[in-house]
Amino acid sequence: MDEDQKKKARSGFPDLWGGLWLVLAALLLESVFYALLSDLGSGLQGMPLAALARLCAQALLFTGITRFTQATYRQITHDSPAGIGVTLALTLPVVGLWSAAALLFSSWLIALLQWVWPLSRQEQAWMGALADPGLATIVMVCVMAPLLEEMLFRGVMLRSFLRRYPPTVAITHSAAIFGLAHLNIYQFVNALVIGWCLGWLYERTRSIWPGVLLHAAINSSLLWWPDPDVAAGTSADADPLGQPMLWVLGALGLGAYVLGGLFMRSWLGAPGGNDRAKARQP
Repeated sequence: MDEDQKKKARSGFPDLWGGLWLVLAALLLESVFYALLSDLGSGLQGMPLAALARLCAQALLFTGITRFTQATYRQITHDSPAGIGVTLALTLPVVGLWSAAALLFSSWLIALLQWVWPLSRQEQAWMGALADPGLATIVMVCVMAPLLEEMLFRGVMLRSFLRRYPPTVAITHSAAIFGLAHLNIYQFVNALVIGWCLGWLYERTRSIWPGVLLHAAINSSLLWWPDPDVAAGTSADADPLGQPMLWVLGALGLGAYVLGGLFMRSWLGAPGGNDRAKARQP
């Protein structure tokens, strides 16, 4: 294999299986960083410590992938002829609609999932930590996590998938991997839906910045939005099937998702070029 072929093979990394292996590597690195930070006496514990360990793992993984693929910072973050400001301005209505959609829809979804699979004591403790976040948690969850996760899952993985698979398949693959990386059923389903929206934003704009903005808005709102049962005025032990307000929240959220998708399709025009055709060019 000559140098050009090696470079082309590297630029197409990862495929679906490569993406799954990257998630496994990220989880292993996260465990290592969690142990190291605990031993170093970072002063963090619980959710903040886990968030910092995840960020360190993703940052290291992202650095390694970019060196391997030799992708530039611009190719990963904003591979579009339009300026970042113009891109953000055009996508702002979609970001606003999908932020509201995620907040409303997740209230219904999480309540339903918790009814089917009740939270363990450890999961309740972790959820409780989000109810009263400190500054470190806010910065990591609302700023650093959206940036690093969009660079890794959209800027690296989805960018490569779009060169290999049809857009819908590529976006679904990346959204599923994004959900798996969250390691629990409650976040998996929610992250799968949100990851699909983030994927379509990237596919249309070839920029991670609208996704970073949407991701940050969703994470921030979930920190301060009340418990789903409080928001809907229901009891945590109540059957959600008999709680009309939860279904109203879910319906409103679903409607906002659909409206945002229709707006994106009509307002943003055709998606960015035929990546699979480009990938086959010598």
